[in-house]
Amino acid sequence: MRPSTGSRLPGIEGLRAIAAGSILVYHVWLFSPPGKNSAPLGSFDRVMQDLAYGVILFFTLSVFLLYRPFAAAILRGDPLPSLRRYLLNRALRILPAYWVILFFSAMVLGSVLFWDSSGNLANGRLLDLGLIPRAAFFLQDYFPSTLLLGIGPAWSLAVEVVFYCALPMLALLALAVARRGTTRAARRWAVLVPPLLLLVVGLTGKLAAARLVPAPVPFDDWGQNWHSVVVRSFWCQADLFAFGMALAVLRVESEDRLLRLPRWWRKAAVLCAVAAYALVARANDGQQLSYSLRNTVMTAAFALVLALIVLPADGAAASPLVRVLETRPFLAAGIVSYSIFLWHEPLIRWLDDHDLTLAGQGGFLFNLLLAAGATAVASTITYRLVEAPALRLKFRRAVGAPEPVPGAQIEAAP
Repeated sequence: MRPSTGSRLPGIEGLRAIAAGSILVYHVWLFSPPGKNSAPLGSFDRVMQDLAYGVILFFTLSVFLLYRPFAAAILRGDPLPSLRRYLLNRALRILPAYWVILFFSAMVLGSVLFWDSSGNLANGRLLDLGLIPRAAFFLQDYFPSTLLLGIGPAWSLAVEVVFYCALPMLALLALAVARRGTTRAARRWAVLVPPLLLLVVGLTGKLAAARLVPAPVPFDDWGQNWHSVVVRSFWCQADLFAFGMALAVLRVESEDRLLRLPRWWRKAAVLCAVAAYALVARANDGQQLSYSLRNTVMTAAFALVLALIVLPADGAAASPLVRVLETRPFLAAGIVSYSIFLWHEPLIRWLDDHDLTLAGQGGFLFNLLLAAGATAVASTITYRLVEAPALRLKFRRAVGAPEPVPGAQIEAAP
């Protein structure tokens, strides 16, 4: 498959593989041991919790790729990308695989999340057909009674869908601001308005989650309460999209040879990213992906990591990091990363419910190999039978149109 717009960016699939793999390992550690207790890994438990930040890496990758064509059009004075094509591409990218995996997990596998009559989060077959449309159309995050309904990690996909819908309006806002100036510098500031706006929106959402609807005591960030609804909302998570959008602007500037980076910038980026994680890792209170500002810091760190891949525009392919990310294992996992993201938790919970997992440190390694293998098989099948055919519809040619260039990447995926 090839990108919807522009050319393929080396290293992107590899980063997707890392994001999907980190989330899979985290959920194996958290959900697979018998008795529903996380696997005891001693000092590695701290690192395991931080693997949840793979969701933020997905956010950063997605918004960078999606905002880049809009930012490029405004900066260069070109027409905005087709809204109709953009929405169609997003629907073809997200919905077919999600619907197939959701319905199979709910009706056949019998391994999706729902709240039972006692108010406990349970896993099994979803028998209430009135609830499936809420999960199918990403409405599960908006009420305490349906929070986390269906495929658990899809709560973050529901947040991304809000961004997908908001992005054309954000681009129009940037275009309106850009029309007030006549210089490239004015247009540059204009395309930075949307990420600044999302940063403010997200920070106010985090403040609301902390002050207006504070977490219940004992702390519960994933329960049937309005605090958890606010935390899982785009309002609280919007700032996690800001830095990837800003990086998209820098990428366009670099493509147009208007960005000059000093020789020491890579070392500085690495040091800043490591320092950001060190600052975040000092705390051990389970607030990954919550209303904590540490999540904002991690977003900035991931944007720096992505900058090492995509900047400068004419030299990223020569980076040793990019060469590693372009190896076949990373490419293969990155291509099916969306299916990995959707399949892994229902499969992990199914294996645990059927007593196929083991306890202890050795059990964790066994569970990881078993879950990774099952997820790889299921993901390859759904990619070949569902994702790839749907994505090919994006490139159906009009009569007389040129043949598409083969062999590139899927441009954006959660």
